[in-house]
Amino acid sequence: MEDYLAKLVPVLVLSSLVFVFSIFIGYALGGETSAQSFEGVLSNIPDPTESTSIQMFAAILSNNVVASFLFLASGILGGVPPLLFIAFNGFFIGYISWNVAQVQGLTFVIATILPHGVVEIPAILLSASMGVGLGYSVIHRLLKRKGLTRYVKDSLTIFVMRIIPLLVLAAGIETVLIYFFVI
Repeated sequence: MEDYLAKLVPVLVLSSLVFVFSIFIGYALGGETSAQSFEGVLSNIPDPTESTSIQMFAAILSNNVVASFLFLASGILGGVPPLLFIAFNGFFIGYISWNVAQVQGLTFVIATILPHGVVEIPAILLSASMGVGLGYSVIHRLLKRKGLTRYVKDSLTIFVMRIIPLLVLAAGIETVLIYFFVI
């Protein structure tokens, strides 16, 4: 398993660079981007003023687990979709950060993202990286090289044993922060 993770390091670096770059672009274009561009992105997250903390936690967790799994599974399409998803998510975070910073300040943005982001973002980036690797494995399989079955098994094991627990922790932290800052 550790060998599998070691092989992902270059893809994880690439995914991280795409993510960070897209955050900066989203932040830089925050005032020029229409909110309508993101309609529906947070539609499955309930309003914290009208929800219990358990409902909020469940919504955040299910959103992150489903998104992470889609980042992984979409890699079967040649590895490109996970990078596009990461770029979109980074841009969205940059956009939201710019808009919140205009009202609350950048320190507030950092204080609300950092506690859960240090857990959630690496887990999501790892899922996307595994998706890119899946695309690479599919291409190798089509070229009659072996390893696709093993790659899928290792990816699912890491998803269930490492990524989901990290997302549970991140959702808990995010839920506490929402109720601390919103209510």
